[in-house]
Amino acid sequence: MIGTILFALIINLLIFGFEGLTNNSTLNLNFHDTYLVIENTQFILFCSSIIFFGVYLARVLRRKFNNLVANLILIISTILLVLILMELISILELLNQQSSSWTVYPPLSDQEIEPEVKPKENGLLLISNILFGFQILLLSFIGYCGFKTGQNFKQNK
Repeated sequence: MIGTILFALIINLLIFGFEGLTNNSTLNLNFHDTYLVIENTQFILFCSSIIFFGVYLARVLRRKFNNLVANLILIISTILLVLILMELISILELLNQQSSSWTVYPPLSDQEIEPEVKPKENGLLLISNILFGFQILLLSFIGYCGFKTGQNFKQNK
């Protein structure tokens, strides 16, 4: 576990450097005319949860769910990853709503109905749906991990 924490810290240091680990550092993302600012602590939490999930998924699959501590760490990191994906999906849906259809208002002297202008697809809805499907897979994987952990723990008693 200490090795995984050190690995996650080294990866985050390579991405952000020492300045990125301060309290007020941010990650700035620019989407067309929207400027999204995310605290580095949230992005570090996301990267760390992915690293923990990957490392402990490999450990659990290699040992066939026989290590109780590794199983519990995998379940906790998967729950954390699901929560982070839920926040990411809500941000993507918010960005998609901001770029949805808009109406052109003609001058008041014109009696025509306002035409609704549909923008071209930006792909955020597709990404959001893919992340939602991945979130469902992770939730079903948590159930499977809990089942295998309980099954192996019951056999060891």
